[in-house]
Amino acid sequence: MGLAYGAADSADAGYPKRISYLIGPEGTILVSYDKVDPTGHPDQVLADLDRLASA
Repeated sequence: MGLAYGAADSADAGYPKRISYLIGPEGTILVSYDKVDPTGHPDQVLADLDRLASA
């Protein structure tokens, strides 16, 4: 799965990249987070959810 979503460069990669996706109800990627800081990421995702809900 890491290869499919771009979280790993190869099957032999020791660790995946720290990335995240916000996926909508239809299964499409709504927002891609290429560089995730774990301390601020939850707030960033919640802000994006609010923004998408009001659009």
